[in-house]
Amino acid sequence: MGYSSQSGQVLFKTQTAQGVYDPATGTTGVAMKLRGGSLAANRDLLIPDPEIGGGRDVVDAYLGAVSWSGDYEFYARMDGLATLLKACLGSSTLLTTTGVTTHTITPSDAAQLPFLSIEESISNGLETYNYTDGVVNTLHLEAEANGYLQGTAGIIAAKQIAGAVRTAAPVWDETPMIVGTNITVTYNAVTLPAKSFSLDINNNYEDDDFRLGSFFVGDLTPKRREITASFGIRESSSALWRQATYGLPAATAVGGLTTKNQLVITCKTYETIPAGTPLTEYTLTITIPKFILTPYSLDASGDDIIESDIEGQAVRPLAATPITTCTIKTNKTTIA
Repeated sequence: MGYSSQSGQVLFKTQTAQGVYDPATGTTGVAMKLRGGSLAANRDLLIPDPEIGGGRDVVDAYLGAVSWSGDYEFYARMDGLATLLKACLGSSTLLTTTGVTTHTITPSDAAQLPFLSIEESISNGLETYNYTDGVVNTLHLEAEANGYLQGTAGIIAAKQIAGAVRTAAPVWDETPMIVGTNITVTYNAVTLPAKSFSLDINNNYEDDDFRLGSFFVGDLTPKRREITASFGIRESSSALWRQATYGLPAATAVGGLTTKNQLVITCKTYETIPAGTPLTEYTLTITIPKFILTPYSLDASGDDIIESDIEGQAVRPLAATPITTCTIKTNKTTIA
């Protein structure tokens, strides 16, 4: 008998306390449909060096300390994405109107971001794991004009147990998916004719803080946060290239200063939120107040139309202003 990957399930729940597994029971957690991915053990077999007086063969080996990490790939749905975004950035507030809740998620400056408890079932009956103290190290979102909004979450977890009890009836994120025809990219208050976009958030966790007397990683603290984004366009003028390479959109020679403009990515479903008044789509809006374009080249080839994948860096010159703000509109009044 073989085991099908498709019959597995993965559940997420924001932990109430570090070090304590918090099961995703009832409506307090969320089960996400995944395109693929799982967490894997980062562990070495400790083999001793050759010894004088010993034989030519390895005499023994022991297992070393361990952490778990991996990527989960998914079509972005709003309820599950809200949980991952909060774990990745750290802070959230909400505003509830008739049938609609707007979750505003911003980066936290605290030394620690929220931990996740994760239940991962590999197939149905092969193995079920419980992970404690999971963190979202990286979060990637992307979409093309003729495709779906997709994501990849890079997770690190401190502890795992196997042989856990699989949740029989999890609460699945059944909110609608989003396609490229309902996504817009605005830069400096101008809607771009973007063919694609991507966003990357990296918390730069280390997963090797091992300590004497323990198998497990002793600390998971985020380091420098990096937020980058890119969008693909068909060039209609050289203004963006001049801004990225020379520093200003009207410059004709190189300079040292950079132009910082607001980047806004808005993603909506076709479907409206049930019982929402007025009619409101499930929505993700990503706002980066200060976004600097990375220098790039205008590539010409044969009779190809000139198109460019333009990348950029989010910066935060004012401490009072978040480097990014993500708002999610859904009918769920809490983030799992």
